[in-house]
Amino acid sequence: MKSIILLSLLLSCFSVLADSTTLEIEEQIAKNNVWHAARLRGISFRAIGQEPGWLLEITNGEKIYLITDYGQTKITSPYVDPNVNPAQHTTVFTVKDQKLEIIIEGKECSDVMSGEKFNVSVFVILKGKKFKGCGKALY
Repeated sequence: MKSIILLSLLLSCFSVLADSTTLEIEEQIAKNNVWHAARLRGISFRAIGQEPGWLLEITNGEKIYLITDYGQTKITSPYVDPNVNPAQHTTVFTVKDQKLEIIIEGKECSDVMSGEKFNVSVFVILKGKKFKGCGKALY
């Protein structure tokens, strides 16, 4: 009986160590990869664009966060359910009170600055101003 209890305690210790090591590895990766860091923060979709620089982060069920004009404009809005059109491979978020529309299109995209490839194109229209970029799901 004592050996079973001892074995159980040892397994618990190894489990805690494994979880701790995994967390440390995740944090190390996140230090060098903004996409991985966003995923660890719970972001489900992230997009970027250039000229002017902008960033979009969507947390399903929680919020939509948009930074435009190299950080001069920041908008945080409660999450809204998107309109998904599988036939056209589009997902559209419309935030009426912010005059914000986000169109995620299932077409490959390359970031104009880095050349990084993404599996979706993203178009943002904020109060009539249009932004184009690339993004990907993080979950």
